[in-house]
Amino acid sequence: MARVKNNKQATNVAREYIKDMNKNKVASIILLLFLVVFLFNLLKFNRKVPVGNDEIEKNKKSVEALQKSSVTSVEEAVSALGGEVSANGKSNKARYMSKFKGSIVVGDSVTEGLSVYGWLSDDQVFSKIGSSVMTGDDLFSSAAGTYPSTAFFAFGMNDMGNYRGDEKAFIKKYEARLKAFHKASPKTKICVCGISAPTDAAMAKNKSISNYKKFNSAIKKMCAKNKYVYIPTADILQKHPELYAGDGIHAQATYYPYWLDRMIEEAEL
Repeated sequence: MARVKNNKQATNVAREYIKDMNKNKVASIILLLFLVVFLFNLLKFNRKVPVGNDEIEKNKKSVEALQKSSVTSVEEAVSALGGEVSANGKSNKARYMSKFKGSIVVGDSVTEGLSVYGWLSDDQVFSKIGSSVMTGDDLFSSAAGTYPSTAFFAFGMNDMGNYRGDEKAFIKKYEARLKAFHKASPKTKICVCGISAPTDAAMAKNKSISNYKKFNSAIKKMCAKNKYVYIPTADILQKHPELYAGDGIHAQATYYPYWLDRMIEEAEL
C-alpha cells in the first residue's frame, strides 16, 4: 500500500510539474507575441510608407550626385529627400509640420500624399481617394469643424470628369462649398490650389483631364472674386517631370516639398 501511495504522489508531482511547464510555455509565447507586436508598431510608426527597391535606388543615386554638387544643390537634394537642412536641426518634414501648424489641407487623392508620405500629420490633412466638390459633404464639414487659421483646398482632378468638362458647373459648386466652410469657420484664411498638370499620355487616355487649364482659369477667377488666395500648381510637375507617378496624374513623394513651398510662399505662412 505504501508503494501505491508513493506512486500516486510521484504521479501527482509529475502532473503538477508538467502543468507548471505548460503555464510557463504559454506565458513565454504570450510574451513573445507582445514583443513582436511592439516591434511591428514601433517600426510602423517610424516609417509610415514602405520603401521599395525603386525608391532605395533613387535615393542612392541622389546621394551619389551630392558628391559633385554645389552647396545650394546639396541642400535642395537633401530637402527633397526629407533630410535635415535647417539651421535649428529640424528635419524638413518637421519644418513643414511647424509651418503648417494651425493650418489644414483639404482635397483628393493627390492631397492624401501629404500625410501618406509623412510631409504633414494626419490631423493636418483632410482627404479621400476619389473625393470631389460634388461629393465632399463630410470632408468639408469635418474640416470646418477644426476652425483652422488657414485652409488650403485642392480639388478638380476628379471633378473634370464628374462635370464632363463643364467648369462653370464645377465652380458654382466649389464656390458654394467654400462659402459654407467660411460661414462655419469665419476666421479661416481660404487658399485654393490649382489643378496639377497631367502628362500628355495621361490626357490621351482620359480626355476629361485635358480640361485642367480652363478649370484652373475658372478657379483663379473665383478666388479673385471672393478674395481667396489662389495657388498655381500646374507648372511644378511640368518643370519637374521626373516627379510624376506612373499614371501621369499622381506624384512621387519628392513632389510634395515643391507644392508645400509654393503654398507657404503664396499664403505667406
